[in-house]
Amino acid sequence: MKKPYYTILLMLISVFSCKHDNTVIIKGDIKGLKSKWVYYKPAYSFFSKATDSAKVTDGKFEIRFKRDTPFFADLVQLNYLDEKGKQQFIDVANPYEPSKNHSRYTFFVISSGITTITGDLSKTEGAILKGGPQSDSFLKNITLPYIRISKDGIRRTAQAERIKKIISENPDSYWSLLALHGFRFYLDHSQLKELFNSFGDEAKASYYGKKLKQFIDNQPADKNQFANSVFNDADEKPVNLVDNTKKLNMVIFWASWCSPCRQEIPSLKRIAARFNKDDIRFVSVSIDAKKENWLPVMKAEDMPWQQLIIPQQVFSKAQAQYNLGFIPQVYLVNNKNIVVKKIDGFDNGNEERVKTFIADYLAKN
Repeated sequence: MKKPYYTILLMLISVFSCKHDNTVIIKGDIKGLKSKWVYYKPAYSFFSKATDSAKVTDGKFEIRFKRDTPFFADLVQLNYLDEKGKQQFIDVANPYEPSKNHSRYTFFVISSGITTITGDLSKTEGAILKGGPQSDSFLKNITLPYIRISKDGIRRTAQAERIKKIISENPDSYWSLLALHGFRFYLDHSQLKELFNSFGDEAKASYYGKKLKQFIDNQPADKNQFANSVFNDADEKPVNLVDNTKKLNMVIFWASWCSPCRQEIPSLKRIAARFNKDDIRFVSVSIDAKKENWLPVMKAEDMPWQQLIIPQQVFSKAQAQYNLGFIPQVYLVNNKNIVVKKIDGFDNGNEERVKTFIADYLAKN
């Protein structure tokens, strides 16, 4: 006879083995699917090859693989070659949308466990997806990542509350976490931190969870406080971003491949020529990944002020510190490392407004 504690131990091993079994199974039954094979790949690897496949028999197929991570969910696609050899996708319907819309999506979320896809290619509604909480969270909130976060503080707060409510419905939702990762440049630090803390431990420990936590840790709590980082010049010499001996610093984030950034340069040259260099310092900071791409364009543009580039090993940190979700961005920073004005994007009408602002600031300080 087995001892009681041994039996209990076996039961616990069995329970936890099931809980952490990260086998992914996709079972399909699609009428009219005459292809011999179905191919699987993550949706964000658009130009990559399929990472798995399954043989189709009478419209039925099964894809099975195992992940080695404690938390798994991903946005994926299933495609096949039709009778003419043309690539087609297995579209998924959204039962949470009005039926009159007949919306169909070529991507969907899967997770550990069994996902079933059933349908008929002759119908226009799309296949029916059943895959548990991760799939449901995706289908219920399919437009979530495409919210345009408002610059208006009151409206942005209302949007943050809406996002928090969605997260509370499934604290381990991959789709909600992916959306918040996309919002990281547009929400206030306190809002971003609060929303991140609304997720469960498994989501926080996932790939996007770790990336988002790193971003939040590097992001300044006060958006008006400007980090005086040290970046490299063309000769690999480290240089401080802000010169605290000047009343004002104009810090310009740009890149060689950024067309609006280069359109802005003639205007910046005229602004620089207008002011005494004893009062204001100009510095351009490239976010180019490769120095060899930056150098020839920087020299061609012939900007008569300090030129720096962010070393790639600290780029992720700098991206959070200076909120580099887009470029060009221009910061006007005083000698106490406080942002006194920020200019997003390029606008032909900005030049005179910026000249006036700088002249007034220098006159008062």
